Order: sequence, then structure tokens, then C-alpha cells
Amino acid sequence: MKFGLWDHVDNNGLAIADLLANRLEFVKAADAAGFYSYHISEHHATPLNVVPVPGVYLGAVARETKTMRMGPLCYLLPLYSPLRLIEEICILDHLSRGRLDVGVGRGVSPYELNYHNVDPETSREVFEDALDAIHQGLTHDRLNHQGKHFTYSDVPMELKPYQSPVPAIWYPSSNEVGSAWAGERGYHYVTLGATEAAQPRIEAFKAGFFKGD
Repeated sequence: MKFGLWDHVDNNGLAIADLLANRLEFVKAADAAGFYSYHISEHHATPLNVVPVPGVYLGAVARETKTMRMGPLCYLLPLYSPLRLIEEICILDHLSRGRLDVGVGRGVSPYELNYHNVDPETSREVFEDALDAIHQGLTHDRLNHQGKHFTYSDVPMELKPYQSPVPAIWYPSSNEVGSAWAGERGYHYVTLGATEAAQPRIEAFKAGFFKGD
């Protein structure tokens, strides 16, 4: 059995510089204690999270740790340029020497999406379009993608992930649709919901869609 940590990095009243320094000391201690992983959430315009740009913070985490896996749980894909995020993922994977996990999602808070002028009603299709483009870019020498929301033509992929072919993809959800969707694609599945929510992933595993962690 492996034990990991999931962190909001919430505002606890300290000065932000002190809060971040203390948190990095905590993560360093967790790494030394043998914890398997450290994942952080992404939230915007809320004291629930003071690292709304997870890649910057994870770059510091990568340099303070040696063995623990790490990653965003999750990147809110409708808020990103897929090309820009491909490059960030590759940099973080190299900084951590292959210890990066990549959590992806569309965002559960309509308020936070609206702050970024993203329509919650269409965020699912934007998310899937962005994820397809990101996977294409991470696995090919050139990025070619024709989607409803994102289009790229013959973009050189100068950066490659450290891990081959790509870092592990994690998908959080607490409903049956999300569970089945993750299982069919072989993603690592994370849930805070009832056990029943994971049943479609179990069925997908039995049917051969998912090959195991």
C-alpha cells in the first residue's frame, strides 16, 4: 500500500512568502518520510488555494524533493493554451526527473470559470479538445490538431517529456460518467465520492479498456 498527500495550499493567515516556505519544508519532510506522492489542487480567486498557477509551485517542489511523485490534481484545461501547457508539462517532468503526474479536469466551480470568461456549459467540450491537443503534442515531433476550440498546424515540439511516452494522466471525478470516461482511456482515477462511482471503471477494466496502474 502506498500513501500520498493531496493539498489545497490554502491561505492560513501567514504572509504568503512565509506560507509557501513553510509548505515547502513540509513537503521536503514528507518526501524524506517516504510518502509516495504529493498532489495539489488548482483554484482561482479564493483563499482555498494560494497556488493558482500550480506549475510554478511544483517547480519549487521538484527541487526540494528526491523520490516523491508530484503533480497538479488538477490542471483546469479550459483555462490554458494547450501548446503552452505542453511546454510546462515537459519542463516539470524534467525538473523532477520523471516524477510528474498530470491531473486534468474542466473545473467544478462555475464561479471560478466565469472569472476567466469560460462558459461552464461548454467547458466539457473545451476540456476534451484541449486534452486531445496536449496528448498529440506530447507524443509527436510536431503538433497538428484540428478541433472546435484549438487548432495547431505543424508546430515543432522541441520539448519532450522525461517519461516515455507521457507522464501518468490522472482524472478526478465523483460521478459514474466521469469514472467510465477515465476507465475507457486508461487514466488514473481519483474520487471523493461514493464507492459506487468507481464501478464503471471496474467494468471498463474487466472489458479490457484499462490495462492497470
